[in-house]
Amino acid sequence: MFKLSPEAALDGSVSVENKFIVEYLPYADGDYVKVYLYGLSLAARKADGDDTIERLCRRLDLDEATVNAAIDYWSDRGLMARLGDEVTYLSTRTARPKIKKYDVDKYAEFNRQAQLYISSRQILPAEYNEYYALMEKLELEWQAMTLIVKYCVDLKGENVSCPYILAVARNLAEDGYRTHDAVADRLEEFGVYYNDLCAVMSSLGGKRPDHEAVQLYKKWIKVYKFDKSVIAFVATTIKRGGAATLDYKLTAYRDAGLFTVEKITAYEEERKTLISLAKSVNKAIGAYYDNVEPEIAQYIKPWLDMGFEQGAILALAEYCMKNNLRLLADLDAVVRDCFAAGLTTESDVRRKVESENRYDGDISAVMKIAGIKGAVKNTYRALYANWTEKLKMEKAAIEYAAALSEGKDNPFAYVNRILAAWSEAGITTLETAKAEGTAKSEAAATAASKLRATVIERYTADELDEFVIHLTDED
Repeated sequence: MFKLSPEAALDGSVSVENKFIVEYLPYADGDYVKVYLYGLSLAARKADGDDTIERLCRRLDLDEATVNAAIDYWSDRGLMARLGDEVTYLSTRTARPKIKKYDVDKYAEFNRQAQLYISSRQILPAEYNEYYALMEKLELEWQAMTLIVKYCVDLKGENVSCPYILAVARNLAEDGYRTHDAVADRLEEFGVYYNDLCAVMSSLGGKRPDHEAVQLYKKWIKVYKFDKSVIAFVATTIKRGGAATLDYKLTAYRDAGLFTVEKITAYEEERKTLISLAKSVNKAIGAYYDNVEPEIAQYIKPWLDMGFEQGAILALAEYCMKNNLRLLADLDAVVRDCFAAGLTTESDVRRKVESENRYDGDISAVMKIAGIKGAVKNTYRALYANWTEKLKMEKAAIEYAAALSEGKDNPFAYVNRILAAWSEAGITTLETAKAEGTAKSEAAATAASKLRATVIERYTADELDEFVIHLTDED
């Protein structure tokens, strides 16, 4: 069971003091830090009955030996106390670390050489103890540790921190490099990469390469199989983020199979084009997205792969905006309709749009006469095209019918009924329509309305289409 000491509880329950972060955390193994923090949260949950080491092992996916080693580690530093099954957290303010005795003669030469390399400051006993503890825990030869200290000083300068040296030593030891000869060979290999990496780091802002950067460089060369000239080129394209951003880009290029400057350049140019097109499409339909990458993957790239010209896509986006279709899914449906019709070039698309909108001015006039407000709808376009092209109605006759429909519940549908009735009677001009008189026109409209409801079976579908336009779900 985990619990807080009275002093630790007074310090602020589960808060982690700056002293722990600054003086203890940097030196500790990552798993040990996880155990400390998760155990601290368990100690604060007084009503939680399952605050056991077994639970901590399950939650952190650690074996019990590692957890016990972590508790022993923090106990040695005076931050925990174990009594049976109880582990008590102690205050960092009153911590009394256990000073472990090491063989002074065994590490005397290491102490001397380490101090020679780090000559700008005095290495304190506590720091030496951290080195000793790591060497004994990981079975790292002191001669190997001396090489690591020198390597870190060469990388970072004499002000290199103890946590940095410990991290490098821990990485090497955990990778199996524990003897003087093994570490020397490994660091010599890093030295070869170091010289090439200096030029790369210069492009990234001029910082000196550190151990992590050298490890990344080795990965790019050995694992990713990039030529060093390609790495140097990509580095020149990085504006901010340093080695981490460069690693992100090279990983993406590796995944995409791009291993030459030419292929990478072509890819980036295409990407710029796709981003520009996506933003233009969004602007055309009145949408905005912070990140257009998902849009490119789901819509832009597939449309281009279907053979659409960029101008065709933008023309369809403008069309959607005019028809109040503001979603990418709406635009996608329109694009696929055009693809099914074999219209993929800008000229084809614009001819289709112009053809569809060719009566918009006349339709607007009819809407004004009939007292209809709003934008021109596709249904209105279909009806007007039917009146003009199939029923052969004169423009003036259509406008006359619109005047008769003013004040009706559905003026456009009323106009359609009148014109359908006139067509049956052979009336196509304003002169013949007026000759029939208003009363007869009203009667014709009523008769046409009844006709639609009673004589459907007397006409074929094509015949009905001559004077009846079915409204879409939208309208």
